[in-house]
Amino acid sequence: MKKKIYNIILIILALILLVVISIIAFKRINNQIKEKELINTVADIKVKLEEIKESENDEKTITKYKGYDIVGIIEIPKINIEYPIINQTSDETMALSITKFWGNNVNDIGNFTMAGHNYFDGTMFSNTNKLNIEDTIKMTDLDGKTIEYKVFDKYIIDPNDVKCVQSVKENTREITLITCINGRNNRLVVKARENI
Repeated sequence: MKKKIYNIILIILALILLVVISIIAFKRINNQIKEKELINTVADIKVKLEEIKESENDEKTITKYKGYDIVGIIEIPKINIEYPIINQTSDETMALSITKFWGNNVNDIGNFTMAGHNYFDGTMFSNTNKLNIEDTIKMTDLDGKTIEYKVFDKYIIDPNDVKCVQSVKENTREITLITCINGRNNRLVVKARENI
């Protein structure tokens, strides 16, 4: 009798373990598929921007990803990310890519703030905690102009604290990256300024 109960418990534990492993594998595979789509989208945007430069056409091309307008591209070489920036922040858009949270246009004077999920698997903004002062972030706008920014500050805030969207130094180009940290309890803020 005891052996039968022991075997049933082992089978149940094995099934639970199998389900947990399957869920983790599904999420990882799903993120990898999404990552490949994003890489292709960035490549398409770069081709369109190059075509605009070569044609000397002043008209900005509106590029879309999954039906949402793209306002630029963010590239962070140190943590190996390059994503299109979606023009609005919502649960749906944040599940797709990096999103514009606050500010005018990419590479305008002032602070352009972006939000991105922390998926803990190296995608989106999950590795922004590895950025240090003086690390490089590149932003490409829809005119094809790329500006290099240098990280000058990194700190943790309460989720309701939105003071980080303000410019630190007037009349400069600044960017702010925001992502969750410590579960959803806090936000990691990384601030960078145009490298002049």
